[in-house]
Amino acid sequence: MEFYQLEAFVAVAALRSFSRAAEHLYLSQPTVSSHVKTLEKELNTLLFDRGKNELMLTQAGETLYRYARNMLEMRAAVLAELSVEKVKDELLMIAASSVLCQYLLPEAIALFQEQYSSVNIRLCQENSRTVCEEVFRYNYPLGVVGEKVTIPQLKYEPLVEDELVLAIPQLPAYADLLAKEELTLQDLTSYKLLLREAGSGTRSLFEQELQRLGFSIKSFQLQIFDNQETIKQAVRSGLGITIISRTVVEDYLQFNLLAVRSLQELQLKRKFYLVTHAKRIQTPGAKAFIAFLRTHFSTGGQL
Repeated sequence: MEFYQLEAFVAVAALRSFSRAAEHLYLSQPTVSSHVKTLEKELNTLLFDRGKNELMLTQAGETLYRYARNMLEMRAAVLAELSVEKVKDELLMIAASSVLCQYLLPEAIALFQEQYSSVNIRLCQENSRTVCEEVFRYNYPLGVVGEKVTIPQLKYEPLVEDELVLAIPQLPAYADLLAKEELTLQDLTSYKLLLREAGSGTRSLFEQELQRLGFSIKSFQLQIFDNQETIKQAVRSGLGITIISRTVVEDYLQFNLLAVRSLQELQLKRKFYLVTHAKRIQTPGAKAFIAFLRTHFSTGGQL
């Protein structure tokens, strides 16, 4: 098993195409196919299911993909460690849940790139569960999430604290809610509750608190959205109320477009976590960004 064979295999797996992998590696397609076939012969197993419209990894291929990515990154890390070069040109793919992706990380990335202009960061938004699953699959070197998902070999490091609040339209139809400084869950049952999809850290925390108090999400009139900004606009327009991060609605509060209230007995504070794979060897750029996030959020870059 040679590194050039693993590089060919990883490229095909990532791009789901032998031809695109060949273009990416500046090799001919027969050469890439030969490298993969040699691996399959050596391992005595098929790595790709070639019978479907889309090229898919077999179960053995999924396993090799995780190890191969790690081996190639370890090789890159060793070469970087032994060289005298510091952080250099690098594309760093990271994933984050919505509050972090839209409100907290853009500023952090801008400040980071003032110091490390050679690191090009691509920020992708997913819900917390998907971020964790993709970090586990080695599709992202790191993520930042609002919920710890129990997946083996993932490490979570708290970065900053967040608070969820009840957001209410500043409209006459919601006068009963606006008249109270603190509300109960029973107060909400006659209003439409706008929530994110299952897998969202915000929704998970709210559901956990409901269960703790003996309530169910089914007690409410629900409408589901997959975008937090859409929910904010919908609440402003009077479609319903929502449980949302205070950070997300801070700008609307300043202009009196929404009101927020706390809910009796619910503990709606949470932490945002840096999530990494315990066995993944991070590149110099990823190491630098992880160190920067720790410093940034411990010295004022927080809620």
